[in-house]
Amino acid sequence: LIKMSEITEQLINISIDIGPIILLTLLAIIFSRTVIFKSLQAFANTSDTKHDDAFVASLRKPLTLIPLGIGIYALVGALPLSETYAEYGTLIVQTYFYLAVFWSIADSIDPLRDFVGEKYDFLSPTLRAWIFRAIKFVAYLIGIVSVLELWGIDAASIIAGLGLFSVALALGAQNFFKNLIGGLLIIGEKRFKQGDWINVEGVAEGSVEKIDFRSTLIRRFDQAPVFVPNSVLSDSEIINFSEMPFRRIMFNVGLIYQTTPETILAIRKDIESYVAANDDLANADEATTTIRVTQFNDSSIDMLVYCFTRSTKWHDFCVARENLILEIMKIVKKNGSDFAYPTSTIHLEKE
Repeated sequence: LIKMSEITEQLINISIDIGPIILLTLLAIIFSRTVIFKSLQAFANTSDTKHDDAFVASLRKPLTLIPLGIGIYALVGALPLSETYAEYGTLIVQTYFYLAVFWSIADSIDPLRDFVGEKYDFLSPTLRAWIFRAIKFVAYLIGIVSVLELWGIDAASIIAGLGLFSVALALGAQNFFKNLIGGLLIIGEKRFKQGDWINVEGVAEGSVEKIDFRSTLIRRFDQAPVFVPNSVLSDSEIINFSEMPFRRIMFNVGLIYQTTPETILAIRKDIESYVAANDDLANADEATTTIRVTQFNDSSIDMLVYCFTRSTKWHDFCVARENLILEIMKIVKKNGSDFAYPTSTIHLEKE
């Protein structure tokens, strides 16, 4: 009974010591996440840029981790621990602060990346993403090494001890480094960028969604994702349709054989006038435009319509091409001609 009463008394004393610490810690966390965080948000909202809003949003975790860490530190000091356990408790608290600091730094890198991307356009979006991803990795690595050094573990010795393993890993990671170099070549040569429409012959055609360290994600037009190794892309012939200044329209108009040469010339002139006056189509000074009779076909006199749309987007191209076809139908009818269709004439001889 005496021991039970002593244990009960110790628990009561400990509760009296740590109760206020826990309560103050919770209040500090609530205060940080509400009053301080909302005040920072209100201050950020006064500016026109969105980057300070993103930076303030990244402070939500530190505003929680800092008062929590202070509370844990005070809690360890208030507990009746032996000298050994007290040292371990201090190390745990220090580890917590190391991880919290470097974790918060890593989270703040993304808003910094977006800010740099808006202010300085000499870095492509892909290269900028790679650089800041590497910076984030370095921040995590420094945090881990710092924690190891804190616990008396020599990180350099560990790395040296993994020498043989590193050699084996390097041999097994040849493809990874080959793809990494391929990605750097793609970015350096600027063969394509995120959002471009490309065609890799025999591999994939679609929009470039993401260029990663090892592979590139190409989203096909049926929305199926295709992950292509960067080494394949660096060694392949790639057609980058997004680099086209214009997009080509080419088809033949088949006129009936009853159409006179004068009527053909009138139709051609009307089509050329429409192309020159249409803002959706490139004029003859910007791109080659050809409206010419090309051949006598089996059932028609063929006229080539060859021009370009100003927009390279698929929807805009379809709209411009449709409007051109409909206008040609009106022009042909207006000039008294018609469109030919395959016909056959059969001659029957009487015996």
